[in-house]
Amino acid sequence: MLEPEFRYHPDPLATGSAVRDEHVCAVCGVQRDIRYTGPVYGREPTTLCLHCIASGEASRALGTVTEAVDGSDRLDMPAEFSDAVLVPDEVPVAVVEEITRRTPGFMGWQQESWLYHCADGAAFLGPAGYVELERHPDALDMIREDLRRLGWPPSDTERLLRQLDRAGEPTAYLFRCLHCGSHLASWDLT
Repeated sequence: MLEPEFRYHPDPLATGSAVRDEHVCAVCGVQRDIRYTGPVYGREPTTLCLHCIASGEASRALGTVTEAVDGSDRLDMPAEFSDAVLVPDEVPVAVVEEITRRTPGFMGWQQESWLYHCADGAAFLGPAGYVELERHPDALDMIREDLRRLGWPPSDTERLLRQLDRAGEPTAYLFRCLHCGSHLASWDLT
């Protein structure tokens, strides 16, 4: 059976959010060849397939019970696979729901953050170091601007950029805009 395609995470195997591993999915009970390894903000399954993420069944089945805003009732909230933080106002709710509930997430050192561009979610391409980002000066410039806003001196910024390591720390996360093709990046360290 073909694996599902994800608009906002085109290759979960390449990014490390999934691995080839025969397993029986805890949600659908079907034996699968690829197992999801990314974050789940909800009940943690013993094993999870990409089909259940794509269909939304995993989000429904792994939802969490939380206290209602008024403190009285309890609500069953759908599970999410990435956190909806810093979403621009112009991004439609349907896009945020697709990214958080029907798209494989990715692991970060701190809280991972999905990037958005052109009023849409960007496609996650994977962790990246300086070597990978050199091919995408627009992504490097995005990190530079972020560090400038945080008050980093240019010399410290350039030192951090050159230390970025795809498999280590500090690291970056590379995205591509689905509309204009711009490359975007966020950075992370412990």
